Amino acid sequence: MKKWILGAALLAMALPMNAQELPQPSPTSTVDQRIGLTDFSITYSRPATRGRTIFGDLVPFDKVWRTGANGCVLFSASTDFTMNGNEVKAGKYALFTIPGENEWIIILSTQTTLWGNSGYSEENDVLRVTAPAANGDFDESFTIGFKSLNTSGGELVIEWADAEVSIDLGVDSEGESGKNVEKAVSDAKRAYRNAANYYSGQGDHQKALATIEIALQLDPEYWYTNWVKAKILYAAGDTKAALKQGKKAMDLGAPDSYRAGYEKEMKGWK
Repeated sequence: MKKWILGAALLAMALPMNAQELPQPSPTSTVDQRIGLTDFSITYSRPATRGRTIFGDLVPFDKVWRTGANGCVLFSASTDFTMNGNEVKAGKYALFTIPGENEWIIILSTQTTLWGNSGYSEENDVLRVTAPAANGDFDESFTIGFKSLNTSGGELVIEWADAEVSIDLGVDSEGESGKNVEKAVSDAKRAYRNAANYYSGQGDHQKALATIEIALQLDPEYWYTNWVKAKILYAAGDTKAALKQGKKAMDLGAPDSYRAGYEKEMKGWK
């Protein structure tokens, strides 16, 4: 008997670790969804009802719930957004809930490393909103997902057993689009300005001047682009035009930390 026990123990020790992997009763799921220009992601665990009474029994009413199983739900957004009309900064949050018979409280918290709701503290809440509890189609497995999507928002939906809760999400697609356009213009302006500097340094002043003009078309009032043109003009031998362009650059708002040095440089052009 002792030999059998010893042999079984040695066999168990010899088994690879992955041989111990077993199906999980509450498997992990990740849902990624783009709404407008905002990327949302939710990672959560999905328990099953397995014939149990869920809300008001397995999940008590009016108490903070981990919202699913295992670790806390992780909810992230790539840009600022709104939840039921309340502004929330971009970032990663833990999502907890307080189920009720008629409505739920939805909580976003900074406590993203908790196992379930163990150690949860309300002082770390970023947002609390309420949403009505509705009767939906029966769902054997706990589910979080997105519905009713459009370019400016959608719904975050929590479903389990016969309960369904929807929370409004809003995104500023127009504002994000504007930021993208501004960034594209800024990047293009910088690229043309750098190219003009390069051509000037290579002695190709004609190409340098043509290129800096493209940068100025994108943003004619930016002082530094005007200053680069002034330097190109001077390198091309047109001192009079360079001085005039340099003065324009200073007048357009060159910072004090640069102005004195640039004005001194221009005096050397005369």
